[in-house]
Amino acid sequence: MFACCTLFASPFALAARKTCPDFVDINHADVSQLRCLRGVGEKRAAAVVTFREMHGPYPGPASLAAVVGPKMAQRLRERVVVNVPAAPR
Repeated sequence: MFACCTLFASPFALAARKTCPDFVDINHADVSQLRCLRGVGEKRAAAVVTFREMHGPYPGPASLAAVVGPKMAQRLRERVVVNVPAAPR
């Protein structure tokens, strides 16, 4: 039974991985891009976006801890990048 389920789930998992970037910019990513990060589901991804909209851009990867907690932020550091938007002129 497990092998059967694994075979059917495998193509979906592979398709999802192909559409995920190697790195996710937490200042520009939408919910679907944030969900590419391991351990980040729909609710957590939405919380990251909402926090960014309410408080402005994340200054660095460590600031993600305010939303996902310090342990999760540490685990995500390898795949998270932060491009701070330029200040308007």
